[in-house]
Amino acid sequence: MKRMITESTVLSLFREEKITASRGAELLSIPLQDFMDLLNQNELSLDDVTAEDMVKDLNTLQKLRTKYEKKAQTL
Repeated sequence: MKRMITESTVLSLFREEKITASRGAELLSIPLQDFMDLLNQNELSLDDVTAEDMVKDLNTLQKLRTKYEKKAQTL
């Protein structure tokens, strides 16, 4: 129940253009792709995904890649 309320609140904020998709994903502690899927399920547009959001996501992916490459080297 708490998760539904949180999702509802975040989706409302997104709908009102008070937060970006990246911020919505962050607030729900889910990957951006999962948030975009959630938007799609709720018939909301992804028009707000900016170049800044994409750069931020690419940076996060690079950090994760580096982390997992280091971990794989120790195995």
